[in-house]
Amino acid sequence: MEEKKQSIRKDSECLAEFMRRFSRNERVVIVDKLVVGCLVPRQTIHNWIHGLCRIPELHKCKIEEIVGEKVFENPTNCEK
Repeated sequence: MEEKKQSIRKDSECLAEFMRRFSRNERVVIVDKLVVGCLVPRQTIHNWIHGLCRIPELHKCKIEEIVGEKVFENPTNCEK
């Protein structure tokens, strides 16, 4: 159970750190792209950023595809 929490925290920290690089307006645009690309509500994106829920592996791959760079330390199941 503790390992799962650490995984959630690590992934959310990676995503939050990535988002902090941008201005508020740029973050809004990125979140909009993630909502459309990942087919999830805005609230889910914010939950991922704040570590309130797990980011599924396929969504990690999709997030990196949308933003065009590596965000997470080791997403699995990504087709490259």
